[in-house]
Amino acid sequence: MKNTVRFLIFTFLLTYVSHGVLAYLTRQNILDFTSIAAQVLFIIGGSSPTIFAFIFILRNPEMKNTFFKRLLSVKHKYSLWIFVILTPLALAGFFRLTYNLINNEVFQSPYPFYLFPVFLLISVIFGGLEEVGWRGYLQENLMKSKSLIPISITIGIIWGIWHLPMFFIEALSHYQYDLFTFMLGGIMYSIYLTWLYAKTKSILLTVLFHAVINAGANIGLSLVFDGSLLSISLIVILSLIGFGLLYYSEYNHQEVNNEI
Repeated sequence: MKNTVRFLIFTFLLTYVSHGVLAYLTRQNILDFTSIAAQVLFIIGGSSPTIFAFIFILRNPEMKNTFFKRLLSVKHKYSLWIFVILTPLALAGFFRLTYNLINNEVFQSPYPFYLFPVFLLISVIFGGLEEVGWRGYLQENLMKSKSLIPISITIGIIWGIWHLPMFFIEALSHYQYDLFTFMLGGIMYSIYLTWLYAKTKSILLTVLFHAVINAGANIGLSLVFDGSLLSISLIVILSLIGFGLLYYSEYNHQEVNNEI
């Protein structure tokens, strides 16, 4: 547990310092967000879960022995690959379709759908690799003492709070988000990622799932973090479905263990 706390402290420290400095410099017009210096600060802060996961895992002989298998293995059922690609799009698609219908809004994609593969490749590096830390290290450790539902909520809250400095960077979409709704969205996605990692022990699949979330957002398939009752209600509905999946999976696993 001490190493897990240290991992979180170092991860938050690097992100908050890098993104905090970036927020200050850009708001004071000292740096332009598109400048090389600003992008370096942004990338360093965004990479902290990955950086410290590698450091802490490689220092732990028990985790090191299985790490690269969990990270690089591609031997999974086709159904899991399909789940990873389609589920984030289905969740965001359901949210956006319902949100637009109730608000009588027309769906508009910021970019053509055919650019999705390009956004996906970019999102694997800038976003997806966070899961090396959140799942490959943090969840792996938490599963030794906690059940899946508390784990999913805990990591979702941690993930949301970790993004907090981005809410002060005007060039990012987070600057316009409602924090509470964003936190709920983080918990919702964490539920599905928690289930996926617990079922497969594959860091690679969770990296891809996270990347699909980000890539989908680029083509308009995203949640709306506006603080409205509608947005909150839709996120809660999607979360309850995920909790059902987690509960069913964990209950069945316990039943099998009891039979054995």
